[in-house]
Amino acid sequence: MIRFWMVWLMAVKTTPVASSTFRENNVGLMNRVHLKFAVSHLPPFDVLTLGKDGNYTNRGISPILCKWLTDKLNFTISYYYIPNEYTNAKYGAVSDAAVILNLFADKEIDGSTMGLIATPERKKMIDLAYFMWTEPFNMIVPKPGEEPRLFAFIKPFQSWVWLLIFITMLAVVIFMSLFSKLHLQFYSNGSRHNSPVSSQEMTTIFGRISVYSMYIVNTMTNQGNSVPGARFFSSQMLIGMWLLIATVLVNSYSGTIISYLTVPRMKPPINTFEDLAASQDVSLVLLADNVIGQHILDAKSGVLKILSGHIQNNRGQVLRNIQTISETLETGNYAFPFVTSTYCCVYVYFQLKTFCLNFIASQFKKEGKCRFQDTDPLPFQPGFWSLPLPKNSRHTPMFHYALVELWETGLPQYWVKNALPRAPKCFAKIKFKQNSARQVPIQLNDLTGAFLILGIGVGLATFTFLVEKMYHFICRGNSTTVRYF
Repeated sequence: MIRFWMVWLMAVKTTPVASSTFRENNVGLMNRVHLKFAVSHLPPFDVLTLGKDGNYTNRGISPILCKWLTDKLNFTISYYYIPNEYTNAKYGAVSDAAVILNLFADKEIDGSTMGLIATPERKKMIDLAYFMWTEPFNMIVPKPGEEPRLFAFIKPFQSWVWLLIFITMLAVVIFMSLFSKLHLQFYSNGSRHNSPVSSQEMTTIFGRISVYSMYIVNTMTNQGNSVPGARFFSSQMLIGMWLLIATVLVNSYSGTIISYLTVPRMKPPINTFEDLAASQDVSLVLLADNVIGQHILDAKSGVLKILSGHIQNNRGQVLRNIQTISETLETGNYAFPFVTSTYCCVYVYFQLKTFCLNFIASQFKKEGKCRFQDTDPLPFQPGFWSLPLPKNSRHTPMFHYALVELWETGLPQYWVKNALPRAPKCFAKIKFKQNSARQVPIQLNDLTGAFLILGIGVGLATFTFLVEKMYHFICRGNSTTVRYF
């Protein structure tokens, strides 16, 4: 029994104080102490606007949160906006997170409205109270636009199909010209009236190629034409086989070309890192001194290594604050590649989901159309942005338990929901239907049978031609009169 009470007393001493007990025992403990918090632009949490008088105004969520904390813990607060001329001159062009850490090291500030994700290095420099916000990471990507229709007429067939069609047309013209030439040679001793090739232009190789090429083109365009010199069975067999495959090709093409010319075909959307790495038009932009950004830069394998290589070759895509990232995304050369037929290098940025939603909705409110969209959550653990305080600060426990109580109320989620601009049109999930909105090109496997039949026809026509010539020689040996059938 005595052992039980000893264990219970030790548990009481080591158990954190509940938020309600902490509030009752520490009312007025901070005694109106004045604290200075650093503030950087991070919509919708901190939306900084520089006024004509040179002073900033903050229309974000952080002032509401700080007001709640000052009332709860009984302290006063002032704000130190970064970056500014002093921080730029002293620390150089570094990220906002690096500026905040340097200000803590120089004891210039007592806290920051911008939360930081805990890392071993940061824990050695500052205290991190309870998290102020948590959610998964997403990407901001340009909304996929419509593909240009300038060359839509070649889309019904794969490029290999077009190449094989061209080779087939050339082969048919060559075989027909060859058959006509040999027929003329064997018929050279006959009369002109009975000649199977009576046209003058069929007596030259260029004339035969021109006539047969025009015939092949006419059949491919569904026009039709007469065939000079097609009295022999070998030529008729070759032409018959060509007409069969031409019927298949023409009907296959005409059956799908209307949909390619009339149905809008959207570019494939970017929803994963694999989609981003495969894209030729969209590049990645990172935030300097960001935990996930550093994870990508340090990747040693997989798709993240590919993205890291692109960033290493373009160090200008690592930006130091949210403001420059927003300006990069809003630049005409980067933000409007799908409006015109010119493809530019487009940047994609990933950050907490709330920032993504706020940026997309703000752009919709500004432009009146949805230019961006967010992806599904990235394959990373959700971020926990904690309140940074000076190392070994005596105020850390008070802020910790105050933030725990704040999360218990559900107010942060309510504040964020009310602060986000409304743009339901941009967040409606659209299912891309591969079978209707995006027609699949006819592949070579779909037309293998037609080309096989043509090959068999060419072989049979060649065999028949040889039989005809053998019969011709036999008849010529038995009689001085040349007979044609």
